[in-house]
Amino acid sequence: MYYFIVNPQSRSGKGAQIWRRLEVELKKSTAEYQVYLTERPGHARELAARLTSGQTEPASSQVVVAVGGDGTLNEVLDGLHVSSQVTLGYIPTGSGNDFARSMRIPKTPQRALHRILHPRYFRFLDYGVLSCDICNINHRRFAVSSGIGFDAAVCQRLDASAFKRFLCRIHLSKLSYIFIGLQSLFRMRRVSGQLILDGIKKIPLKDIAFLSTHVQKYEGGGFKFAPKADPCDGQFDICVFSHVTRLKMIPPLLLAFVGMHTRCNIVRTYRCKELTVHMEAPCAVHADGESLGLHSDVTLSCRTRQLRVIV
Repeated sequence: MYYFIVNPQSRSGKGAQIWRRLEVELKKSTAEYQVYLTERPGHARELAARLTSGQTEPASSQVVVAVGGDGTLNEVLDGLHVSSQVTLGYIPTGSGNDFARSMRIPKTPQRALHRILHPRYFRFLDYGVLSCDICNINHRRFAVSSGIGFDAAVCQRLDASAFKRFLCRIHLSKLSYIFIGLQSLFRMRRVSGQLILDGIKKIPLKDIAFLSTHVQKYEGGGFKFAPKADPCDGQFDICVFSHVTRLKMIPPLLLAFVGMHTRCNIVRTYRCKELTVHMEAPCAVHADGESLGLHSDVTLSCRTRQLRVIV
């Protein structure tokens, strides 16, 4: 049985239209399916939790498919009872689609649907778990990345941006990342703190612009911040931008589109399974591009190859 959790508001409201076209293809197949349309933020999480709690179907026969952007996928992952080993599918209809880009899932929804109905193979992927310094964010999962600082501030502004919605309607969503990114760059502030890797190695953080923690290679609509990330190795790839002025941030950010930013002396990289970040002042935090507010203490851990996914 296929359970489709569809965000009709993805791609600036075109998600519903895309789904109608997909359902025409579904009805031509012999697949048994049910569809659930999300009605509000957080609804995909609730639906995924309800569909996979106490399930009695074999894992191979119950497939939960997220239809939307990385935010919809994040909510579905966050709600899944992963211990049930339910299979996860994804049809990208968002503006960033970094998970699909990293996993080479077809960009065309019809082709992505065909792969789900006729899978070549499955992979068991890692995912991250984030806890913040307040009790209501103590187990937030993420499939792509989590960030603290500049990249998370960009996510916050994108969530509230009418300009982004306008650009999505005219199929120029990539420009919104550039525009909001530049706007955030000129408002950027640097913060110091400390990073602890795997509970052992302590690294002082001085004048940090942002710190991103990756399961997948890409974030932010195509920035290849973690070019060596492997979503099956049980390790996070961490990218830190530090000791940098606003103007000096631009060249390495541009180089990040092709994964060459690591050659810049303002960029440091680390690998670990668990990390704790302490900042001297509260900073913006995101999980898969979803804003989680401002926090000064964040703990992240990698769950190794626990997520069964059609790719």
